[in-house]
Amino acid sequence: MKFSKYSHCEGLERLQEDRKAEIELSIHKVAVPVEAKAATRIRNAVMSSLHGLGWSKAVPVSPNSDMTIVSSKSKVGLCLQTGNMSRMYADLIKLQTLYLNGAIESGVIILAGSAVAAQLGSNIASSERLRRELLIFRKSLHVPLAIYSLETEA
Repeated sequence: MKFSKYSHCEGLERLQEDRKAEIELSIHKVAVPVEAKAATRIRNAVMSSLHGLGWSKAVPVSPNSDMTIVSSKSKVGLCLQTGNMSRMYADLIKLQTLYLNGAIESGVIILAGSAVAAQLGSNIASSERLRRELLIFRKSLHVPLAIYSLETEA
């Protein structure tokens, strides 16, 4: 699968090259057709590859909470959002919390580009919307983020 990248608060610049390579390889390896209701299969393909490269299973945001991010490795927190737009905001807050608590040094969010989101379903989180809204939250959201946008092959 193709992807594009965007940086918030120097997220791409702070992301270690080997972590960047693992994420990009895992996205490239996705062979799931982009179609309605394929979001879970795409998510599972990316995560299966990352787990094989040593990325963790779900990571709790707080010891006494069921809130988690999908994975982490080497002080990098990872969220993979292929679902409803409203979950994107929860991911941002979770990554910011882990960053402020010193549990991570940077974060990664992988989500659909607008064309892929439209093919997957309605109200799916999209990187374009995240990018616009990060400009609004730039004074309150300080976690360095690397945003990976899943794109169509065409």
